[in-house]
Amino acid sequence: MTRASRILAPVLVYAVVIVAWEYWGRRIEDPASPLIAPSEILVTLWQKRIALWINTLTTLGETAAGLALAIVVAVVLALVIDRFRLFGEGLYRLALIIYSIPLIALAPALVAALGLGTGSKITIAMLGAYFPIVVNLTSALRTQDSRVLELGRVLNLSYFSSLWRLRAPAAVPEFLASLKIAAPAAFIAAIIAEWIGAESGLGLAMMHAMFGYKMADLWAILLLATVINGLLVLLFGLIARYATPWHESSQRRAEV
Repeated sequence: MTRASRILAPVLVYAVVIVAWEYWGRRIEDPASPLIAPSEILVTLWQKRIALWINTLTTLGETAAGLALAIVVAVVLALVIDRFRLFGEGLYRLALIIYSIPLIALAPALVAALGLGTGSKITIAMLGAYFPIVVNLTSALRTQDSRVLELGRVLNLSYFSSLWRLRAPAAVPEFLASLKIAAPAAFIAAIIAEWIGAESGLGLAMMHAMFGYKMADLWAILLLATVINGLLVLLFGLIARYATPWHESSQRRAEV
């Protein structure tokens, strides 16, 4: 399959789906129908652009703060897990158990404990994002290139010197790759937190649209959230690619 056909095939599928969606959406005249024509969704996006922009900034702010906190927490956990292997195994399993709790079940308790302010949203965004970073960092630190480890032994480096000068730089590509998963996860977690209770944000706007049976508004918010999540994946993918051009994953993409 050529590169052009790989691009054209999904585009044709998307075009067929959108045309069919537009056709059936226009045939349904019930304003409370869940099937809204794409053209009407785009019109709603434009008409509500100011309110959606304000809510988007709120959610993105919570996402950024939650992701930053997740990075700090994940780096600390990964270093402790790597340094203290026996204790680290228990800590890793505890981190997995906490991550396995559905956020929709955990969010009400955290909002009740931390209040409706941004603190609860940032905490929930952090909980949604930290574990992929922990997994990648722990794996990267434990599966280092044998040449890197041998160099540390030849130079007679201490654990912390080896970590700072050799192992941590070698783990950077895996760390950046984990952000492609963690950033969208933080964004989704922030929206879930806003469902439970918030003063503004896309999650709150989504709940208002749903309970008010404003299906065009709901679809507009869903489309906006989907685009933002896709852009987050693209952004951190580009960062990982161009910040670590020596890594084999970046070289493979350059050859395609």
